Amino acid sequence: LPLEVVLMKIVCKPPRCPFVIELLEWFETDMAFIIIMEQPESCVTLLKYCSDLPFIMPEVQAKSIIRQLVKALHHCHTRGVFHRDIKLDNIILNTRTMQLKLIDFGFGYIRQNTTYTEYGDTPVSFPSEWITEDEKRLVSATVRELGLLLLGIFLGGAIIVFEEDLFGFEKHMSKACYSLISWCFKGDPKKQPTLKQILTHEW
Repeated sequence: LPLEVVLMKIVCKPPRCPFVIELLEWFETDMAFIIIMEQPESCVTLLKYCSDLPFIMPEVQAKSIIRQLVKALHHCHTRGVFHRDIKLDNIILNTRTMQLKLIDFGFGYIRQNTTYTEYGDTPVSFPSEWITEDEKRLVSATVRELGLLLLGIFLGGAIIVFEEDLFGFEKHMSKACYSLISWCFKGDPKKQPTLKQILTHEW
């Protein structure tokens, strides 16, 4: 099976997360693999939504987006799946309900020291002691990507690459929001927030 199909089958196994795109079916042809996913109505990429806004996105709206995304990523991590490509155009947003879906697992990673199928149909949360050093770096990279994505939301979809790009933009957001982004940008993974800490941050 293609890795993307394997990852999606894992994260879509019941109970599902409403913030992750659903895999419906897949086929193999002589030329390629065809993946069929749900097609939510009234959706655009978060990149397009942000770039089309005539004003800076209100923080209350940005909070809702980040909260949903963190829940999606936490769901994936508890299944042993790391997305590894969190960016504005890998998130689709229903413009009527403001519910998001995480898409495109093509660059994803699956936990190597176990397989999800070993646990049958029982959803599983992997013990923290099973997390390897490589996976700790993946979690750290995920947190940094969240910080970059949140900053990009306030910059109308602009692509931010370096921590230095953060300086000077604090005037566009509340102190609490700036604090969270700065925390995500910490160079030492031990000083970064966990996904759960992001959800409980004062912002």
